[in-house]
Amino acid sequence: MGLGFHVGQPTPSGLVAPQEPQLLLPEHDYGLSVKQMQVLGLTNEATGFGARLPEVKAEALRAKAFYVGDEVTETKRQVARMAVDTKAPGQAPPDLPSLLLDGRICYIGMSLVPAVTELVISELLWLNYSAPEKPVYVYINSTGSQTMQGEAVGFETEATAIMDTMAYIRPDIYTLVIGQAFGNAAMILASGKKGYRYALPNARIMTCPPRMNRSFGTTSNVMIKANELENATQTYVDFMSRFTGRDKEQVRKDVGRNRYFTPEQAVEYGIIDKVMNPSDAVAIERRDYEGMLRASQSQGRGARSGGAMAGADA
Repeated sequence: MGLGFHVGQPTPSGLVAPQEPQLLLPEHDYGLSVKQMQVLGLTNEATGFGARLPEVKAEALRAKAFYVGDEVTETKRQVARMAVDTKAPGQAPPDLPSLLLDGRICYIGMSLVPAVTELVISELLWLNYSAPEKPVYVYINSTGSQTMQGEAVGFETEATAIMDTMAYIRPDIYTLVIGQAFGNAAMILASGKKGYRYALPNARIMTCPPRMNRSFGTTSNVMIKANELENATQTYVDFMSRFTGRDKEQVRKDVGRNRYFTPEQAVEYGIIDKVMNPSDAVAIERRDYEGMLRASQSQGRGARSGGAMAGADA
């Protein structure tokens, strides 16, 4: 039944008795209101406002009918985008992330959350596979696994996973801080190869203890989390003591609160080795893409001429 007006009914004499126009509303269907049916496209405006389409089936109202693309499964999730070395030989990388990866640069520009860790580890493994004899440059501009207010946004194991991968692969790791390296991001900075840990002149470095957000629950669960936090703190102290060459007691005292370092102070403390100046070379593997393109083109011409000569001899 559509929405319309009945202006009257014929009388036995054939005359139409005048009546007041009567507004007729469509019946609710599928448990939906008229407005909901309109939004879902289940009405036909041409035949009457709110008239239900006769061919609509109940299966069309299921949730999966409105999914776009592949069906959603329990194992499907969003993954971090990773640049892959799929460019044609002799050509420059197609985008900026691919260009950085082609220059053997791993850029950490966000807090250490699982998606960032997944991307960085994937890039490190790829660079180890592609050219294990060449160094990898890790650029850092991150607050670690905490916010500036001290709120934890990731696990402390995000940093240790990256550091374990850096120690696992064969290439040497050169680290450089751009902007900031706070918390366990400073630990990643200090974990680079001795003599190749750098900071730009206006970068800021901060050491701070691992933190846990406010937790609720039973006494035993809170105690378990407190013990895990203490273990994370001890791991942080052990790594920083190893990388800086300072006693664990002094490091534990220093990381008991937020401590900021200028690049010069970080050199003195042992977190980095040198402050990069504008005259210093940028830590990136330089590539002559123009020369690579010319070499690729000459090889292509040689292959074509060789094939033509072979055909003529045949």
